[in-house]
Formats: sequence, structure tokens, C-alpha cells
Amino acid sequence: DVTAKDIWNDWKSYMGGFGYAVDAKETMSGNTLQVSDVTMTVPMPENAGDFKISLSKIDLVENSDGSVNLVFPEVMPMRFAAKGPEGELVKGAVDYTMQNMEMRASGDPSKVTYDYSADQTGIALTEFSVDGDALPMGALKVEFIAKALSGQSIMEPGTLRKIVQDMTFGESTYQVNFQDPESSDSMVLNGKIASMNFSGETLVPASVDPENMAKTLANGFSVVGGFGYTGSTTEFAFTSDGETTGGSSGASEAEIGIRMDKDALEYSGSSKGVSFNLMGGQIPLPVAAELGELGFNLLMPVAKTDEPADFALGVKLADFVTSEDLWLEPGKALPRDPATIAFDVTGKAKMLFDFFDPDQMMAVEDGEAMPAELNALSLNSLLVSVAGAKLSGTGDFTFDNSDLESFDGIPKPTGGIDLALNGGNGLMDKLVQMGLLPQEQAMAARMMMGLFARPGEGEDSLTSKIEINEEGHILANGQRIQ
Repeated sequence: DVTAKDIWNDWKSYMGGFGYAVDAKETMSGNTLQVSDVTMTVPMPENAGDFKISLSKIDLVENSDGSVNLVFPEVMPMRFAAKGPEGELVKGAVDYTMQNMEMRASGDPSKVTYDYSADQTGIALTEFSVDGDALPMGALKVEFIAKALSGQSIMEPGTLRKIVQDMTFGESTYQVNFQDPESSDSMVLNGKIASMNFSGETLVPASVDPENMAKTLANGFSVVGGFGYTGSTTEFAFTSDGETTGGSSGASEAEIGIRMDKDALEYSGSSKGVSFNLMGGQIPLPVAAELGELGFNLLMPVAKTDEPADFALGVKLADFVTSEDLWLEPGKALPRDPATIAFDVTGKAKMLFDFFDPDQMMAVEDGEAMPAELNALSLNSLLVSVAGAKLSGTGDFTFDNSDLESFDGIPKPTGGIDLALNGGNGLMDKLVQMGLLPQEQAMAARMMMGLFARPGEGEDSLTSKIEINEEGHILANGQRIQ
């Protein structure tokens, strides 16, 4: 169904599409194609150097059932050379290691399925130099080790190569440790992850130009996928001028999603059971904080659009708590309830430039071109809850880009926002009692709330509806204020 030469020729084609120059010696003996002295070299963007992968050999063994086993060496060296930010030449070597790696390819040349597993895989930095000066042995250690790898990849070659992947890892560890050879300054970063998983689908054109992402996307490149992990812990320490700052962080679980094509870019992420600790150095008090959930989402158009396109932005910091020492308020007048800040915004905008085009991006950054026209904006939810007070709101606005005079260069908005505040007066009373808020400022704030808000249904409850009508008038609870 699929031969060793089918697999190797497709690999060369795939790597060539990403700009790799592939060189190897091919020998067929019986049912085994041995590819030896393999080098794959690709130039780094902006003439910054090159990246090279070297393999002593790969054996592609044809089975009687029409599948092919792929046998790799346990160590695959990778070398890189690149220019640093100040033009310095940075060179190094990395070993990619695999223990008991098993991979089998099946199907036919139009659709090949790769099933694979390994007891352990790892990446370790073995050499590093700057302008020819190599770091002493042990000065820099960078290592990642993952156990219990298993997965499946499906390749469908064509004008747009389709790649579907599903991969899981068991326990993983990583280290980034540095000791300055000329001083006592050092950095230690050690972490562990209980499990990881990845799944995704990618469409890849025959040729990919990493320096021209706009062209690559226009040629059909797209990706949609997700990455997740559980049981993450990290410990770190930084020593400088004899002082050490250390700490730790962790999360019980997390996930990240991405979607990118010629029209839009979408990111989302969420971590639960987040913790963070920091102490030492110039920090006067130990910092300890926890979050029930930390999340975000982003959607934006990335190409010029004739019609308004969707965009979105959301942030969630839920159930934030910190150590008692950081409150600096021994009387406990302020409630220690977990704090939450969250908002979710969506809208419509007409993109006026190609986001991934470097020349167009530079024109926008220099103020020579407008990036977009805002057409509509919706506040789907707003929540700020802290120290016993809670602010919530929703709203919708549309924007007239033909009228930039009514609001001093801003497209004329029409719409309204509904806000509700509970516990606001009580919080101000406590701040005055603690001496953190002067009485006259609290009175001014209450007068302002009286102008823009009205009593709600419950005790210490205020509501407000702010509107902008077709005439451009601003109203608060039906009363014109501008």
C-alpha cells in the first residue's frame, strides 16, 4: 500500500516546502531503505544564520502488510548559527533523544497514517558560544524530557497538504540553569508537568515563506488546534549582586487554542488552580497569590476587508486571593472576599491593511495609515468584584465612520450601556474609616454617583443607563447631560 521510497520522497518534498535543503545517501537492500548521513539545513530569517539537523541514519523497513516501520537513531544532533540582536554570532548544538521510539506508516501515498510511541523523548543543549567564545561546561543547562509519548499523524499530500495530529505525553520536566562564569550571578528554573496533549489540523501550501506570512496565508496556509496540560509546577531563583529572589508558580490544568487562516487570527487560553509565590531580594514581604481561573480570548481579522468583520477580546481573572501580609490592614475592615475582574467584548470592524504584511504594518506604526474602521461594539459582560463591592454591566454601540466631527475625530457612536453597582457606598465608608480616602473626596464621589446613577432594588445598590442618541446627545437615565 505504501513503500519506503514513497515515505522518504514525501518527507523530502515536505521539508523542501519549508525551505530545507535535504542531503542524504540512499541504499535499498531487500525490504529496507537505509537513508544515511542525513543533513537538513534551512536558512534563518533575515540572513541571521542557519539551522541544521543531522542524522546518522534512518531505516525504512517495508512490512508484508503494506506498512513501513521507521527506525531512528536514539540521538539526533541539531546545530544552529544565528546573529544576535547586536550582530554577534551565536552558535550552538542540541541533542534530540528518543528511547524505544516506534513509528509505523500505513495507508497509501495519497493518505499516510503515522502511529508512533516512545518511552521517553528529550531535548538538551550541548554547545553554546557567542562570537567564538564557548560557555564553560555546566555554565548553561537547557533540557526538556517527556515520558510516555504516543500519537498519530495523518498526512494527505496535495496542492494544500493536510496534516491532522493527535499527541499525548506523560510526565515532563524542564530545566534552564545558568551560572555566570565571571561572577556569582545565576538563574535556576526547574519545572514539571504531569501530562500534556495536543491536537490540530493544518493545511500547508507547497511552498512556505516564513519571512512573508501574508503570502503564505494567501496561498492557503491555515491551522486550528489546541494544547493542554495538567499538574504544572515551576520553581525559580535569580541571584544578582549577592541577593537571591526566588519563588514558584503552578496550575492544576490549562488549555490553549489557536485558529489562523488568511482571514482571521484567534487565540484563547484558560488556566485553573493558579498559584504564585515570590520572596527575597528587593521584595520587602513574601508575595503569595492564587487565582481560581485565569483566561483570555482574542479574535481579529488579519487581511483587508471590504465588509466589517468580527473581532473579540475577553479577559478573566477570577477568585483572586492573596496572603494576609499584603493587605497591610490588620483591622480587617475590608472584606477578604476573592476578587474577580472579567470582561467580554465583541464587535465589527473593517480592516484597512494586511496585518502580516511588514510594509503595511510599518505604515500603520508610523501613523501613515489607519489600521481599521470600528463599526460596532458590544460589551457582553463586565464584572469587577473586590472588597465587598461589585460593578457589572452590558452595552451595545454602533459607529458612523462618515461623521468624525461630532466627537472630535472619533466615529459618531450610537447606543447605550447599563451599569449596576452594589456595595459601592459601603466600600467608600470603610476606606474613609481606614484613612485611605479623604472624607471630601468620598463626598465628591457620592455627588457624582447621584448625577449619573439612581437607586437600585436592594440596599446600597445603584444602577445607571448611559446612552448616546442619533442626535449625538449623551443621556444618563434619560436625562441629557451633554
